[in-house]
Formats: sequence, C-alpha cells, structure tokens
Amino acid sequence: MDNLALKGWIDTHKIIDRTLKGFWVAFNNYIKESPEEIDLFFNEFNIKDIKASIDTIEHKTIFHPDYQIVDSVYSQQVISTLDIYYINERIGYYRMFFHTNGECFDDSLVTEWTGWYITLKLEALTELQKEIKTELVKNRVEEDKIEKIYDLISKQISKIKDQIHK
Repeated sequence: MDNLALKGWIDTHKIIDRTLKGFWVAFNNYIKESPEEIDLFFNEFNIKDIKASIDTIEHKTIFHPDYQIVDSVYSQQVISTLDIYYINERIGYYRMFFHTNGECFDDSLVTEWTGWYITLKLEALTELQKEIKTELVKNRVEEDKIEKIYDLISKQISKIKDQIHK
C-alpha cells in the first residue's frame, strides 16, 4: 500500500476517529481499574489535562518464514499510534491494530510513568504505613503516638511524590 492508498484507506475506515475513541475507552477503563495508580502519579488529577495526538499510522506486512503467506488478510495490518500527554508532558501511547479490511483486531495502552524504581518504593512505603497503623491499633498503642509515626511516614510519601512530579 503506497502513501496515497494508505491516506485513502485511513479516510475510508475513519482510522483517526476510531483510534481517538478507542483511546478514550481504554483510558477511562484504566482510570476505573487502577485508581491507586492515578492517585500515585498525579497530584489532583484532572482528565481535562489529558491530550491525545496521532503520532503515526503505518502499514505493515508480517512475513513469517514458516508460512510464507504475505497476501493473507492476517499478514497485512495497519497500526495507528497516538501519543498521550498530561499537562504537555508525554506519559505514554495508545495503539490500535487493524486488518486491511478495516476491522480492529487489537489495541494497547502503554503508560510510561517516570521513576518506576522510586514508584515501587512509594508503593511499599504506603503499604507499610497502613500495616503499621493497623498493628499499632491492635497493640493498643496510644493514639497520639500512632499519629506521630503515621505522620512521619506521610512526610516521606509526600517527598517521594514530589520527586515523581518534578
């Protein structure tokens, strides 16, 4: 498929609109399914700050040496990729995969949050904070002492979140 044919195919099958709609479905599902990640990575998350922009639409021929079939509907695909931005910072991408008949056969949402290592530490610290508070309450430690320990950990969590958001 040459560039002109691809352009016509994109228009005929409304690939840009379908990719944008698919992205919003996937992203909204992500928000519902992973609210703890959203809270972890975004201070005061506002979905209006998410912007999606088409990056590439490419035609691809998959050639598998065992089958040597390059004219099958399954060996030809078009991949539409859009970049995801949050307050002008790229945070990931979304891809939608199409057969040449226009049928979408797959999609993927990939987040690229920075600082995964520090994020893992933050998750561990947050979990530890919950466990410590539970144990202290079980062991009847005085409430003011529980709050002091809880506040110390909260300060560390805030510092780590600040580093993530820089």
